[in-house]
Amino acid sequence: MIFRLLSTPRRRVAAVLTVTAAVVAFGSWVLWPVYDSSCVVYSGSYIPMNAPKAEVDAAVQRRYDKALADGACGPKRARFHNWTR
Repeated sequence: MIFRLLSTPRRRVAAVLTVTAAVVAFGSWVLWPVYDSSCVVYSGSYIPMNAPKAEVDAAVQRRYDKALADGACGPKRARFHNWTR
């Protein structure tokens, strides 16, 4: 059955490209930097529900930077580092 799927050069190229794309996508997801899961940061101020996403993200980033400077949170790390702890 598998040999029929790879019987023509076009199918082999398509299979190789599909597997390569899957490996690249998974690799980039694994290496994407994420916050430490033990660090929960709130903005510490009232932000309305309809506030622009950029404003909310900026407030959270400021609080994260402050927590990072205070030593309460660790820096961003590659996602797979959290799997090995």
